Amino acid sequence: MFDIDVRLLLLFQAIYQQNTISKAAQKLDIGQPAASLGLNKLRQHFDDPLFVRVGNQMQPTQTAQNLFPLVNNALQHIRAVNDYTHHFEPKNSSRRFHISMTDISHMIIVPKLIKYLKQHAPHTKLDISAINSDTPSRMSSGEIDLAIGYIPHLEAGFFQQTFFEQHYSVVVRQDHPRLTQNTLTLEAYQQEQHADVISSGTGHYLLEDHLRRRHIKRHIAITLPTYLGVGLIIQQTDLVATLPDKLAKLLLQENRLHTLPLPLDIPKYQVKQHWHERMHANPDNQWLRQVCYALFHQDNDS
Repeated sequence: MFDIDVRLLLLFQAIYQQNTISKAAQKLDIGQPAASLGLNKLRQHFDDPLFVRVGNQMQPTQTAQNLFPLVNNALQHIRAVNDYTHHFEPKNSSRRFHISMTDISHMIIVPKLIKYLKQHAPHTKLDISAINSDTPSRMSSGEIDLAIGYIPHLEAGFFQQTFFEQHYSVVVRQDHPRLTQNTLTLEAYQQEQHADVISSGTGHYLLEDHLRRRHIKRHIAITLPTYLGVGLIIQQTDLVATLPDKLAKLLLQENRLHTLPLPLDIPKYQVKQHWHERMHANPDNQWLRQVCYALFHQDNDS
């Protein structure tokens, strides 16, 4: 018989990754008192504090650092055994899916995904996070089920499926005092004040790299960390923004905006969904991928 419960291993992994007991409890959908009790059991079992409070975070001891790869590996094998006999039933599942995506994908797919889950998988839950440098490792560990965006440099061990090709358009307000035509020259593009968005997973660096290689300079009036709110900023100012075309079309639906073709020949990039090989045969993950693919095409073909 084993002396340690699998749920305690999941708690150990969550505290190690989240650095706080409260966030670990939230991730596992348990109460904080239960998480604290579980941590005490882990400490007794391993005869080590495992995590010590430093400021507002729980930092791992050397024993915890040594245990983490062993616990990760053990949980991967346990999940594999569980998935082997598992059949996913959406209507009865209480599965919590974790998807990493860009804020553009938030606006395009999340509303439709919530509506779909409410009808077809009403007890499932969603955790959405931004794509960043930690996304690949979190996918490898099983913390993230799926990533949707532009992630061109994934290492071996990942699968991908293309949703669509993306290109850039220039967005201005409808009554812009200077840009009133349906075309835009490079000279006019450079003379305007720009709102620039730097967001990971969106292919933004392709635009910046192309401008840099061609020695094209823009007057950047404001730099934003996400695309959320950029439509209102453009609508209420004379600024222009160079945005992925799918987002530009979405913003036109709710704002008094106008799009112009970008006066530059920038290569298109592919928006894909990515998943780790350990999730490839997982019935839950297969279902989620099929749903996201269908919803993306439903949204973008209309």
